[in-house]
Parts: sequence; structure tokens; C-alpha cells
Amino acid sequence: MLTLRKFIYDFCKDNAPEANCDPGTIVHFVTQDCFGGQIKTEADHEENIDFTHTNPATGPLYVNGAEPGDVLAVDILDIQTASHGVIATIEGFGALWKTCELRTKIVQVRDGVVYFNDVTWPADPMIGVIGTAPAKDPVPSGYSFCCGGNMDSRKIRKGATVYFPVQVEGALLAMGDVHASMGDGEVCETGIEIAADIVVRVRLIKQFHLNWPVTETADAWYVNTNGRTCDTAIQRGYEELQRLVMNAYGWDATDTTMYISVQGILEANQAVLDQNETDEEGDTFRVGVPKLAGKPRLIP
Repeated sequence: MLTLRKFIYDFCKDNAPEANCDPGTIVHFVTQDCFGGQIKTEADHEENIDFTHTNPATGPLYVNGAEPGDVLAVDILDIQTASHGVIATIEGFGALWKTCELRTKIVQVRDGVVYFNDVTWPADPMIGVIGTAPAKDPVPSGYSFCCGGNMDSRKIRKGATVYFPVQVEGALLAMGDVHASMGDGEVCETGIEIAADIVVRVRLIKQFHLNWPVTETADAWYVNTNGRTCDTAIQRGYEELQRLVMNAYGWDATDTTMYISVQGILEANQAVLDQNETDEEGDTFRVGVPKLAGKPRLIP
């Protein structure tokens, strides 16, 4: 199995690939937590962190034959986490910061179970940062954009497939920032940040137009978008979802809007409600519809 271990801190067309592979290859990504392993104890807070080396993404991977206008499909086959992770508050960040203090908590994750204070629940590992390189300016791996990045969707877990626009030759796939568990919104700016081993299969869909990443689960399709405000991110998601449903089902815009109005899914990925200066550092949402038996796939 092909294994990748090197890290990047931005999604960029000029990043040298760590490896290349053909479509259909199964690839192992060895990832660090979002702090790059800088937090060692619960006494470590944000003053101990070099924020220029956070959200490391393993890769990038050059996929042979990938060209602008294609779609890269990433089947998530497995996510195995370390035995402990970190939750931390970050000064000034998140909707509830004014009620909090700086605190770091080391959380045990053993045999698929999360241990938090006096409660436990099943771990549900998901990939926070995953994407392909943009054709234009680099995007820091802590931000999200039209080719992915720090989307923080808890639907991006084992068993899901994520589809990315390809804007540069080889696609340049990278991923990291696994969470052993994360609630919708990620209100304190962190989930259970944890090192992990990710195993994926990469596939190529030639010349299919996609404006935003799409996550496919067993029972639904989700468009993943971002925006400087929640409203912007949600609007973009509805517009792309409408386009995909119209193309797949052959319905007009009005019927599609009606269908989304009665069957649509709207969920927050990361919505910490900060003041954002750019789309890339803003909120991320997923806008979806259930899969329908007997209807075409939204992405072939």
C-alpha cells in the first residue's frame, strides 16, 4: 500500500507531490492532530502553540490522469485514531467564548469509546481537512474553499465518498485534522483533535463539472460550501444542490426548489460565528438531499 507521511500547510498548485498513483489505488495517509502534536499536557494553551504550523495536511498526492475539469472521488475506507486527543478553547473564538476560560483537556479514546469527564460515547472519527489544490492563490490548510480544505464535516467519515473539483494537473490531494468526535458547528473551535491513519481509494471522473465538494453517504448527498457569513455559505450550497438535482433528475428550477424545500437537509459543519474577513476563513455548511431509489445519481 502506498503510504504518505509528509505535511503541507496550504493547498497550492506549486506544492511538490510526495507521491503519485493511478486511479483506483488505495493510499494510506499518516496524519497529525490539528496542533501538529504541540500540545503535550493540559497545561499547554494557545500561548504554547505555533499557529503557523497548525492544521497539517498529509500529502499532496498526484493522481495520474487528473486534469482541470475532472472530479476526484475519494472513498474513505478506514480511519484509525491514536489513543488520546485534545480539546482546547482558543481565546476570542467561538460563539460561547465570553462564558469560557482558556482550558486544554486531554481526552482518552480507547476501543472505540470517548472518555470525557464522567460520560462516555462511541468515537466517530471524521476528517476535518481534505481537498485538492486551487488553480489560483494558495489557501492555508486551516481555511476552506471551493476545492475543500478545512470543511470540518462530520459526514466525512469511514464509508463516505467525497468528490472534489480538479483545478490543477494531478489534483494534488491532501488531508489531515482528524477528530475522534465533533459536534455540528464545532462551537469552541476544536473537536477531539487526534492523530490518525486514514486509508482511502482515489478514483477519477472525467469531465464532470463540480463547483464545490460533495459528500456521498449511504443515504444522502451533501454539497459542502463556505462563506464569510452563514447566509453566504448556505446560499452557495442551495445553488449548487439545485444545479446537481436539475441535471440528474431533469426537473426545472421551480420543481427542484420545491423538492429541496420539502426534502432538503441543512446542517452546520463549522459555524463558530466569528467575524470573518474572507470567505476562506468563514463558516462551512452542508446542504443535502436524500438518495432516491430509481433516480440517477447526482454524480455518476
